[in-house]
Amino acid sequence: MAKIIVIEDEEDLRQLIVEELEEAGYETLEASDGIDGLRTILAENPDVIISDIGMPGMDGFQLKEKLQALPKYKPTPFLFLSALAFQNAAEKGITIGADHYLTKPVDFDDLLSRIETYKP
Repeated sequence: MAKIIVIEDEEDLRQLIVEELEEAGYETLEASDGIDGLRTILAENPDVIISDIGMPGMDGFQLKEKLQALPKYKPTPFLFLSALAFQNAAEKGITIGADHYLTKPVDFDDLLSRIETYKP
């Protein structure tokens, strides 16, 4: 069973995503911002990372850049999930190494199909 971390500062949305993932059979981890997310990733080694971009403390771009500097985490699938639907935000996400960029509101079928491609 794949272990997925959901890093999202909006608690209601984070809980909704976690519930959908757990119903689909995934083990989940949660973090409310990039700093907590980084700590959890380093401690728990998730199989897939789903991260918002706009968060307090450390945003999703900063989190991905920090993980890119750690060889162990470079191959870990990383999906941005953001309300930032601008083309340059998606391009930046992919340029810094994200595997996918999905926009809010969450399309759970699309999210689950993306995750399925990374199932260990």
